[in-house]
Amino acid sequence: MRKIILSNVNNMKLHDKIKFFRLSKNLTQSYVADCLEIDTGNYSRLERGETKISIERLKKIAEILDVELNTLMNNETVSESNNSMQHLIKEILHEIKAINQKLGNKSRTSNGEYVENNEK
Repeated sequence: MRKIILSNVNNMKLHDKIKFFRLSKNLTQSYVADCLEIDTGNYSRLERGETKISIERLKKIAEILDVELNTLMNNETVSESNNSMQHLIKEILHEIKAINQKLGNKSRTSNGEYVENNEK
């Protein structure tokens, strides 16, 4: 897997960083939502940038994702003209998806165990 350069991640929007780091840890939205004690729908809106995030919740997200709070907060905006950055992010997410498929049709439960998905 290619090395992720944090300077590239720093140019992403906050909600995109959260999604990126969640996927890189192979965590489900449901798992993170459970850790935050919110429902999955609210967490999904958070990852889409549709809701504001309190600093307390952001600290908890950083802890769950095992990432520095500063990494999430630095340079929250990304230039819309930066297509190469968006392309790189898509490639990395595609690679993560491929790795997850190689691991099998599994996801983590709220207690961190891997289980088979029945979705096709």
